[in-house]
Amino acid sequence: MGITVKEALKLKGLDRAKLIAGEKGLDRFIKRVSVIECPESPELFTEGDFFITAFFALKEDVDAQLSMIQALVDCGCSGLCVIDMYLSDLSESVKRLADKACFPVMILPNVVPYAEIITNVMDAIIQSKDDIINEMHVDTMLLPGKTAREIYETAKKINARFKEKIVAAFYENVVFSAEDILRKLKNRTDLPDHWSLLKYKSGVLVLMSFGNESKKGIDLRIDAIIKAVEGIGGKYRLGISTLHEALSEINMCIKEALLACDAARAMQDKNIVFYRDLGIYRLLMLLKNEPELKNYMSEIINPVKEYDRKYRTRLLETMISYVENDGDIARTAKALFLHVNTIRYRIEKIKEILHMEHMVGGFYEQISIAVKIHKLCR
Repeated sequence: MGITVKEALKLKGLDRAKLIAGEKGLDRFIKRVSVIECPESPELFTEGDFFITAFFALKEDVDAQLSMIQALVDCGCSGLCVIDMYLSDLSESVKRLADKACFPVMILPNVVPYAEIITNVMDAIIQSKDDIINEMHVDTMLLPGKTAREIYETAKKINARFKEKIVAAFYENVVFSAEDILRKLKNRTDLPDHWSLLKYKSGVLVLMSFGNESKKGIDLRIDAIIKAVEGIGGKYRLGISTLHEALSEINMCIKEALLACDAARAMQDKNIVFYRDLGIYRLLMLLKNEPELKNYMSEIINPVKEYDRKYRTRLLETMISYVENDGDIARTAKALFLHVNTIRYRIEKIKEILHMEHMVGGFYEQISIAVKIHKLCR
């Protein structure tokens, strides 16, 4: 595994490069990076090689440039970075070849040292391998049947400096990739060495360990992470676990953070969700794919939805707002910019449609659960 050319172009040094051809090949993977100045034997090329050159030996020979790029393409190389020491652009024939082969070619100012490019790309490749290993460690801890000792030892493989208390947060961003998120979070936060930021699935897992810190101190550190996330921008979701007193419970922490983030994704009206605040959603999230749960929701939601469709009313909207406002008619009226009597009338109409006219507490209980399932299944 390695990093894509697209990811490499975001690294310091290469972020100053101008892509001149092969844009459709930006998803090619870079596995190694090296320098090439003279034509070399193709046997020395390996799939995933990314080369830097000034084209010193070939600066006046377009045919030789074409031959070199064709050889790189044939060997499955990932791209070519041309330092503009001798050439500020390449011929149209070279660019056409690169475009046809989906082979990225870029021009970079000669003020950027070769060593900076090589070091930063190789560091990113090594990090990507670490990411894969750590993701495997997380998956291992989440497997059923693992003993506390096994979980503790696996956690220490991720970070040997982890302290005993642990909180997990899982962050997803619709706009930015996991790699972008990692980089931005590292730039925005001062992470202690007993914390870990991991690329995991489609997002980033933040594992925060604590020793003898007070609850207030822990809350302040969590708030700092929240502020860092908010500062990144874009549409995002953040799920935060409860504090667990033992590192061997890190698997439970991670499950809570993932579940809370999943709930934020489903509910849509919240960016940040703490597991402790999920209430009945804790159970519903675990059962949301069960047919019986969906059947229950349909029995309550569909008749109201059908009535709205037939009579062009907005009873479902009212029912959802009524639940979101904890069954408080005055708050529901304020939220919908309606008179309280209008809300009362609509609630009575919903009861009538559902044949629950004589229910009091049971009516709210049933529609509350149905609305929550409806949110999860949207």
